[in-house]
Amino acid sequence: MSTRRTGPQGLAKSAKRRKVANEDSLTAEQETIELPEDIDPEDELGQLYALHSSYLKSTKDSPKLLYAIVHECDRQLRNSTAPLPPKFHKVYAEALSMLSVFAKKKISASTPSRSGGESSVSTADSPQDFLLASIERAQIGLETYPKCIDILAVRCETYLALVELKLKNSAKSKHVEGCVSAIQNAIKDYDEALKLFTELPQNSTGDREKDEERVKVEEEATEIGREYFVKLLRRISKVLETTLESDFIAERFPDLYTWNENRWIAELHDANEDKLLHRCLGEFYLARANPYVAIAESQFEDNDSDSEGEDFDGSNLAVEQAKEFLSKSLNHLYAAESDVVDGAFLAIIAEAQISLANLESEGGAQNKLYADAIQRLLKAQELGAGDFTEMINELQSA
Repeated sequence: MSTRRTGPQGLAKSAKRRKVANEDSLTAEQETIELPEDIDPEDELGQLYALHSSYLKSTKDSPKLLYAIVHECDRQLRNSTAPLPPKFHKVYAEALSMLSVFAKKKISASTPSRSGGESSVSTADSPQDFLLASIERAQIGLETYPKCIDILAVRCETYLALVELKLKNSAKSKHVEGCVSAIQNAIKDYDEALKLFTELPQNSTGDREKDEERVKVEEEATEIGREYFVKLLRRISKVLETTLESDFIAERFPDLYTWNENRWIAELHDANEDKLLHRCLGEFYLARANPYVAIAESQFEDNDSDSEGEDFDGSNLAVEQAKEFLSKSLNHLYAAESDVVDGAFLAIIAEAQISLANLESEGGAQNKLYADAIQRLLKAQELGAGDFTEMINELQSA
């Protein structure tokens, strides 16, 4: 199958995707941009990469450079007579994804339709339009360079951005089922990129000169470091934690959360003393516990109103699940504590302690958790992480 494109793709592929902006406006934006003096005026790709680098180093408060990058990518794609390198596709996809931050869905004033009535039409692309165009662009690049780590990473992040956008609009609606395929695709790209990254040292031919030349031109070359994958995994975790607000996803697709747990455990296996990894896994377990905590607390309230003062035995499934996740959470959160005190993190640990204490039937264990939580909340408040006075007073009088 031929993967070379002879015409404009991505945003210029108007039959399948509307243009982000008209070419005149892009050219006008580009005219105000000055490239570094050391860039060869004959090196079109070098100029493109310089634009991209300039944006990454900027305050990122204007889409001007991004529009220029998209315009230049589109132009080079139209004029190219040979396959463009992997970095070109990565830059193109990333610029489109970043433009979604600046996009807003604008609906024009009502205009007459062909049927004689009125209709509203969009005058600008929405954030979702940019994200879908980015995914399309990345897919085209991966058709030629299926092992490009950087393109896989960009597409993974774009899928996550698409989910974050959907969750922002309907976090507690069953419509978030539409997020599942995007999350699954993000996970698939993450796994593939990580696999390729871990295999990089094994790709040496033994010929240093040949290897150096290969790295310059082949798809396996990457600008990503090992720490990037931890950062990206944390973003996936946050997306999954947000989807827990919908029981629909958590109940229907538990494999997503099992994958995330196993991925963090694998990371810790290689770096058991890494406090960030412990914190990430601890926060993930806390998020997993919260839906069960809510169910258990609701059952406690129902029991108080219906049982005429009888104690709730706490033996139901929700309580046991909540206690299991909270215990795991605290084990990792404790391991993540350090001499560098973080008030917000202390409050997170206290939250887990209070939630577990509320479910404890044994008085001694409950009182110890409450006492430890109070000390952490006092310190967190002292560090400016919030006002916990009311909560502290309630715990002290419990």
